[in-house]
Amino acid sequence: MPAFLDGGGECGALIKSRDWSSSLGPVERWPQSLKAATGLLLRSPVPMVMLWGDEGIMLYNDGYSVFAGGRHPELLGSRVREGWPEVADFNDHVMKVGLAGGTLSFRDQELVLYRHGRPENVSMNLDYSPVLGDDGKPAGVLAIVIDTTTRVAAERALQARAERLDLFDRLSQAIGDLAAPDEIMAVTARLLGQHMKASVVAYADMEIDENAFTIRGDWAAEGAQSIVGSYSLDTFGETAAKAMHGGTPLIIRDVRGQLGEDEGAKFLSIGIQATICMPYVRAGKLAAMMAVHQNVPRVWSEDELALVAEATERSWAHIVRVRSEAILRESEDRFRNIADHTPVMLWVTDETGYCTYLNRTWYDFTGQKEHEGEGFGWLNAVHEDDRPEAERAFLTANDRQQGYEVDFRIRRPDGSYRWCIDAAAPRFDGSGNFMGYVGSVIDVDERRESVERVRRSEEQLRAIIDQMPVGVAIARVPSGEIFLYNQALEEMLGHPALSEGAETYDRYGGIDHQGRPLPAERYALYRATKEGETVTNEEIRYRRPDGRVITLLAQATPILDDDGKAGIAIVALQDITGRKKAEAHQQLLINELSHRAKNLLAIIQSIAQQTFRGDDPAAAQLTRFEGRLGALSAAHGILTQEKWEAVPLRRLICDTFTAVFSDDERLTLDGPDLMLSPKASVSLAMAIHELATNATKYGSLSQDGGEVAIRWEDDGDRLKLSWKESGGPPVAQPTKRGFGTRMIERGLAAELGGSVRIHYEPDGVRCDVDAPMPAHG
Repeated sequence: MPAFLDGGGECGALIKSRDWSSSLGPVERWPQSLKAATGLLLRSPVPMVMLWGDEGIMLYNDGYSVFAGGRHPELLGSRVREGWPEVADFNDHVMKVGLAGGTLSFRDQELVLYRHGRPENVSMNLDYSPVLGDDGKPAGVLAIVIDTTTRVAAERALQARAERLDLFDRLSQAIGDLAAPDEIMAVTARLLGQHMKASVVAYADMEIDENAFTIRGDWAAEGAQSIVGSYSLDTFGETAAKAMHGGTPLIIRDVRGQLGEDEGAKFLSIGIQATICMPYVRAGKLAAMMAVHQNVPRVWSEDELALVAEATERSWAHIVRVRSEAILRESEDRFRNIADHTPVMLWVTDETGYCTYLNRTWYDFTGQKEHEGEGFGWLNAVHEDDRPEAERAFLTANDRQQGYEVDFRIRRPDGSYRWCIDAAAPRFDGSGNFMGYVGSVIDVDERRESVERVRRSEEQLRAIIDQMPVGVAIARVPSGEIFLYNQALEEMLGHPALSEGAETYDRYGGIDHQGRPLPAERYALYRATKEGETVTNEEIRYRRPDGRVITLLAQATPILDDDGKAGIAIVALQDITGRKKAEAHQQLLINELSHRAKNLLAIIQSIAQQTFRGDDPAAAQLTRFEGRLGALSAAHGILTQEKWEAVPLRRLICDTFTAVFSDDERLTLDGPDLMLSPKASVSLAMAIHELATNATKYGSLSQDGGEVAIRWEDDGDRLKLSWKESGGPPVAQPTKRGFGTRMIERGLAAELGGSVRIHYEPDGVRCDVDAPMPAHG
């Protein structure tokens, strides 16, 4: 079984044991690109899934199997459109874009999935990119899946909490500034409206004289319908006057029975069902607030009316006393009542930094006993490692009388710790005197954990990208500023990526076919960031700082956000210099092969014409022809082994000689190691063959004890080689020269560009070669 599945966890073992014959075929026959991509994703700690082929066969790692839930392991090897039918259209779009060479990226994408037999609303970060097959074309789609459901829910919960706290922040500010009773009234009216579900809440100045009570319209709540006007001092007016002067709230369920005919008609025209009249002191005069409830299909229950009576009496009884101390005390009580029921931990300090109040939420959250957190006792609930910084931040801000924010861990009743944010703003009275802080503590442990998970995921993703052999750079749209790139890109280009905008891309080393620098707009990343173009399989010549020119294959595309707008663009660069050289070399070999094939046919034709000429028996002629073809074949065999670049002279002589005469002990070689070009090697091999054949038949090798000595030397820029036979029969000058002799003297001399002479000396044949040293290559 292929080793790329080893170490792939549970999913690797499942892939190894699965029968893939009906989909991807046997694992050992998978394309190399599929094996490499599968091995990469199986070893990734980040949830990853690959959709292979047009059908999107799913291959994923252990991280993704957790995300798949109850659909694992049946999901492994299934077609993605069938595996996730509820999001088939979404995945169909992903496959079309990915197999076309495009990329997709989604942040906090909301989907409904059936992972455990029921619908689940999930949020995910999804990044899709094509996976190239062995032919360099997209064969699959790789997806990186980060589940952000917890983080999104935490952020939404924090936002809801912040909205709920806004009301309490305003109330705290109003309590701190007793010069603004209007604000106190406005906030209280809003609270009444929320608690009682009243459709209209209004507040206004009410003044009473001997004959009438007047509701002023210059101080009405936003959205409240107008009930301004002057009303006769009848039953309702007398009741209202007594309530104001007596300091008690007035609650009237049906105002129609309390007013005269005209006044009742006016109230009924706006659908008044009930009203609350509460006295307060404004500008040193006794006035009132009126909260009205419009007529709705339901009427107030007795419990609701009791709640209003209790709330208004507890909240406003102090106002009629016209004493500022009572106002402050009742305001604090009201604040405490509200604060104790808010889900946020609230606290108050005086100007010295001494904590005078912590709400019930604090004590429930920390498990401290009531009043234990006052003073600086709250620090005892802070983690001991965070305590010094928490104390320093607070005291520094208190000395400077400025707002602050600090993170620290707080101990829960069970001994565990949660990360929280403590934030506060200073309070000042009407004269500008510092009065301390009103602050809040919010549990952000889940949010921090979500952020930390995202950070870890991003680091893991960056680690994966850095291990990729493909150079990657990411730029902002539309500026083109490169803010992220991997190590492979830096090594490929020979320098770090620039951080400036797209207009500076001409500072890179791209060149055209004439070696001139490319203008910025010719770069693939420029077109992706500035023009929104998707660039695929574009070759670029690039000159590195060391002077070496390489060829890059570029893929670039803008990445769309959830709103369909491009925020970033990505470029991937692959160094295909080796491939281009191999293609060029292959073409050169093809051309060379064609040329050599023609030359070889010409040589064979010449050998055949010369061999089969004359009166010798056909068998002898055939033997000579086969021997000469054998020498030619041996020379070509050596050249093939040496890739047709250069042949060692010593090896060429040995192999050619022993092909004719097997006893190499009767051969003496003496000379330096020299390399011959392919052309010279073929000619010399044919000459050695002819000389060895003649020596075997007629010369020194035809008798026992005969020998051949071949010596050569590199005399500067000339090759001098000598063939000398000895120990054979006496030699006489032939009456005519045969084909072999002519081939040696004329053919070899022509090929080498020098002179070749055969001497028939009495003690043995000698052949001398004197030629320029032939260049090899």
